[in-house]
Amino acid sequence: MTVAELLAETLQAAWITTIFGLPGGENVAVLDAFRRYGLRFVLVRNESSAVFMADATARLTGKPSACLTTLGPGAANAVAGVAHAYLDRAPILVITAQTPDQLLPDHTHQVLDLAALFTPITKGSFHVQPTNARAVIPAALALTTAGRPGPVHLRISNEAAAQLLSEATSESTPAPVSAPVSADRTQFALARQLLAQARKPVLAVGVGMEPEQPYPALRLLAETLNAPVIVTPKAKGALPDDHPLAAGVIGLARTDPAYQILDEADCIIAVGFDVVELVKPWQQAAPLIWIAPWANTQPVLPAVAEFTGPMQPTLEQLADLPSHPAPEWGATRVAALHQQLAQQILPTPAPRRLLPQTVLQMVRQHSARDILVTTDVGSHKILAGLTWPAYTANRYLVSNGLSCMGFALPSAMAASLALPGQPVLCLTGDAGFAMVLGELGLLAELKLPVVIVLFNDNALDLIRSAQQRAGKPTYGTEFVNPNFGQIAAAYGLAAYQVHDEVSCTEAIKTALDSGRPTLIEALIDPNSYPTTPR
Repeated sequence: MTVAELLAETLQAAWITTIFGLPGGENVAVLDAFRRYGLRFVLVRNESSAVFMADATARLTGKPSACLTTLGPGAANAVAGVAHAYLDRAPILVITAQTPDQLLPDHTHQVLDLAALFTPITKGSFHVQPTNARAVIPAALALTTAGRPGPVHLRISNEAAAQLLSEATSESTPAPVSAPVSADRTQFALARQLLAQARKPVLAVGVGMEPEQPYPALRLLAETLNAPVIVTPKAKGALPDDHPLAAGVIGLARTDPAYQILDEADCIIAVGFDVVELVKPWQQAAPLIWIAPWANTQPVLPAVAEFTGPMQPTLEQLADLPSHPAPEWGATRVAALHQQLAQQILPTPAPRRLLPQTVLQMVRQHSARDILVTTDVGSHKILAGLTWPAYTANRYLVSNGLSCMGFALPSAMAASLALPGQPVLCLTGDAGFAMVLGELGLLAELKLPVVIVLFNDNALDLIRSAQQRAGKPTYGTEFVNPNFGQIAAAYGLAAYQVHDEVSCTEAIKTALDSGRPTLIEALIDPNSYPTTPR
């Protein structure tokens, strides 16, 4: 067996059936092994798109995923995607080619120190050779899901990939994976004491809910404690947004409305929580109970009690503890916050322009309750994160730890592959969409039922708004867009441009009913975005 064949066999044994990537001549042996082992290879148009697609696949399947690039420029192009996977806690095996050792150090063409490049943005970067492949490849795959999930990098030269495995071993092997640490009786005693005293408990829920999916236990605990549930963007839908205890989202801006409730809490139960999603530093004074698959590290949040490992048993046991929430708390307090937000008055849009809130309302009105949504980065991301009603867990995908533009379209395509036959919504701004226009070719090739809702305001609006709030002139944040409809049509995709409620509603209904890849370009007035000064 060759090194490439072992790699393919290891992925296959881990139920990884699809690899996303953009290969080079230095990947020929690995790519051919994928073909012979029946692994599907999806050819993207940009290397970071491959990582975004692998992330969405891992998120929806609950298993690690994989992507492939060449050496040098291909590896460098993937850096934004890999950094996203690192900060958004995605278990991905990142496979790149590298220059054969025997050519170094004299050969420098396309040579980068890939270990130096990837080590800071992965859980480890490992040089695969015939002498260590038997140990390194499976250990690297296991490392992606050990503790806090994340990407792991393997670099394999084409020459090494084609060689037969050696029985010898070398030292460059990932460290063994340690088992989760479960809580002892002392931790439960501390939690019991805190919950018995708490009058205003809150559940703060984050990215770590997947892949365990302890959603029924989370709901049981919230209802038992009459505790508002506040989620980070990657946990939207953990409790349906129409549940009386669903208090909203934090992690989009420093003034997210749900902070009002979080600041009033006298006990915070952090479930699968990770402050990497927060724009505002964590400075909550209320005592905290930590419940997560990974240890409370990087950074350490001051906690009264910590439970590391499977979350469902802990959530169920905490629901059995005595508690005495205040009568004006819970659903009553959440309803008051929602009523306050409903009273906000929006401006009138400019002629032949739509408010982004109107676009989201039309899309939500005509889409299924459990439809999967991907969101790009910008003003529309903040609005959607705060206002999009998510009713089903793990059906809202966003780059939030890194907040990387260009995420929405690749992840929407991967989601559609993972959920065959189901329509997927891709919410994107014009700047982020421009970064991945080439992926429309892949969308057309795969014929996926992805509906792209493009918020077109000819600007980097989030940065333009920051300039306005600072009293600075608009500079370097506005641009001229192409005719996006013509570009979509050139790829054979359906396309609509909408500027009022009637045309928007018709386009959305037609797109969702057709089952075809479709672009809906919404001409918007950005003045109603939460970040826009008025």
